[in-house]
Amino acid sequence: MKKEFKQFEKNTQLIATASKWKDICFLKQGSLLVEDLKLWTHENFDVLRSRVISNDDKGSASFEEKLKQQLSGVSSDAICLWAEITWLFYLIVGSVTKEYKFSRIQTVWSWSERPFPSESWALAEALEHGNISPGQGFLGNQWFELKYLIELMFNWTNYSDSDQNEKLSDPWNFAKWLDSQTGSDKRMLRHAILHFLFPNHFFDGVSQNHKRRMVETFRNSTEQTVDIWRADLSEVDYLLHEISLRLQKEHRADYINFYLDPFKKIWDGTEDEEWLKHRFQNATVWIVAPGHGAQFWQDFTESGFVRLGYHEEVGDLNLYDTQNEINDRLRDLGVGNNPVMSSLALWQFRHQMKPGDILIAKQGIGRLLGWGRVTGEYCYDPENRAGPHVRNASWHLVLDQPIQHPSRITSKTLTHASRPVWSKWLRQAFNLMEDDTPNGNDDFLKDIFVLPKQLNRIQQALASRKNLILQGPPGVGKTFIAQRIAYCLIGKKDSSQIKMVQFHQSYSYEDFVQGWRPTKDGGFVLRDGVFLKFCQLAAQHPQKKFVFIIDEINRGNLSRIFGELLMLIEADKRGSDYSLALTHGNPDDLFSIPENVYILGLMNTADRSLAIVDYALRRRFAFETLSPAFQTDRFRDYLNDSVLDDSLVEHINKKFAQLNHEICNDKDLGEGFQIGHSYFVPEEDADEAWYSNVLDTQIAPLLQEYWFDRPEKVKEEIDKLKL
Repeated sequence: MKKEFKQFEKNTQLIATASKWKDICFLKQGSLLVEDLKLWTHENFDVLRSRVISNDDKGSASFEEKLKQQLSGVSSDAICLWAEITWLFYLIVGSVTKEYKFSRIQTVWSWSERPFPSESWALAEALEHGNISPGQGFLGNQWFELKYLIELMFNWTNYSDSDQNEKLSDPWNFAKWLDSQTGSDKRMLRHAILHFLFPNHFFDGVSQNHKRRMVETFRNSTEQTVDIWRADLSEVDYLLHEISLRLQKEHRADYINFYLDPFKKIWDGTEDEEWLKHRFQNATVWIVAPGHGAQFWQDFTESGFVRLGYHEEVGDLNLYDTQNEINDRLRDLGVGNNPVMSSLALWQFRHQMKPGDILIAKQGIGRLLGWGRVTGEYCYDPENRAGPHVRNASWHLVLDQPIQHPSRITSKTLTHASRPVWSKWLRQAFNLMEDDTPNGNDDFLKDIFVLPKQLNRIQQALASRKNLILQGPPGVGKTFIAQRIAYCLIGKKDSSQIKMVQFHQSYSYEDFVQGWRPTKDGGFVLRDGVFLKFCQLAAQHPQKKFVFIIDEINRGNLSRIFGELLMLIEADKRGSDYSLALTHGNPDDLFSIPENVYILGLMNTADRSLAIVDYALRRRFAFETLSPAFQTDRFRDYLNDSVLDDSLVEHINKKFAQLNHEICNDKDLGEGFQIGHSYFVPEEDADEAWYSNVLDTQIAPLLQEYWFDRPEKVKEEIDKLKL
């Protein structure tokens, strides 16, 4: 059994205090400071909502003066309640003295004209055990934090005792409910409340950015590959919990303190800064885009330069003495009212970039192309198609195909990256670019357009977790790749050791595991489902590996389909030691999933009708994201080796790379809705008529679904794709 998660050993008293608040106030609506009062009630929160929160005072008086005015005329109970929520606000804060907290609480309570219970347990040691310094983002926004808490408690106290107990029965379901409340995505108290209620599951930090950076830093290749900066807060919390459990085991520790070295030094970038300084000394690092869609990358590498190709009308940058002069010129050219980012890039390229500086070439918002060094001073070359603003450069590493960085970056043409905030990204980038070696390539994998490093990661994750989900937009070849990975795993192309099913909304436990089925004579017979039969076959051949592929895995009701197998599919729950009786079977007949069974799920990230995969399944599967292969050397070589004309190959790669860039930057779509390359993998003779047919019958309908409310946008993008 896994050890429970503990954050800080010194939190014992804080958690004990929070537990009393939960029992007295959160559940029983009592008072922290006076035993026989009922303060945390629905009625009192309604008073604070209607008389105080809705009467926001934006005047110049102090917070305390405005609050006193707003609370004048309300009941003594409501005033005392505000004093107690002030107590909760400061409970976790360690950067404020006990005396200051005491004074703030006492001041508000005094407005009720009730005697202040200064001897209460909640005003003694309880005020000393805060252990974080949330900064002015928390303390300076006290009004908004308390407003959020009041609205939250107004809704919470409207539930019956049984409804409250049901919500509290599962930490992750409660987190989902909490995140459905207005303001949860912005308020730090959201994180504190979860820690107070479930200290064994939720980290005690109140910064969501810190949590995301911790997950991004410490997750390994077998853990969730979701874009952590887009993930829901409760999903971030869940991943951090899983990571903490793993780190406890690895370090043989009872708790993990992410705010102490060596952990803090890793996630906050200090270690990465030291690595970069040791690696590149005092050189400045620049991230540069070789034209739209990296169209000039080959020019860069073959000719040995780096160029900026936009705003050619500006002319020779040597003619400008300040950035403001460039900015004024751009404004005169109609670039914008204040084109400061463009003028900054041009100024930096001319005046701040120096020989010896490091260059990282990127495509789009996260794909790495290679790296090099600046070797020359600025010169102006208006005749070059890649851009008139030029510096000589030596490209030390040119990747065969782009590598996707796990973190998105700005789409700017030129980015000054020698700042602490970029340290982690840069270290990851160089580790990715310089560690792109295959591990045991197999002939089964030669025709798939996936980087060797990603294939290694997929194979390693499947070997260790036994369960893997390949996710990606339509047309990236998920099914094809899954079959090839299965062949590679079992060591041969043998369909007898592979089974594929497709989930749908009507797919059931009875189809998958076991269920009663009607017979011709009007009776019922117990029949084994497809997965149970597959496991029975695998059990008969323990020396072989068997792969069960589930297409559209997120289309089914997963809890209903898997049933009790949700536990058994875990890698450490395989084998007879974890046998159990099936729902419909004989209680004496026990079942277990053999250790030689591997589950490979496929998931389309562009299906709007699908709910997010639940956490129970997420923690049992590793996830790997597949991306379109347009403009990669492997895909281009594949098309060139087919019967396609060279100009058509170039058209497909260029136009669909540009379309995917447009989709990625659409706030209603994103990377999960890109167009995959498999639409243009010809099976026989292919020419311009074939391309037009694919465009009309497959691509156009998909774009019409994406931009269903913007027909003009659909027409514009389809016209760009036409020959």
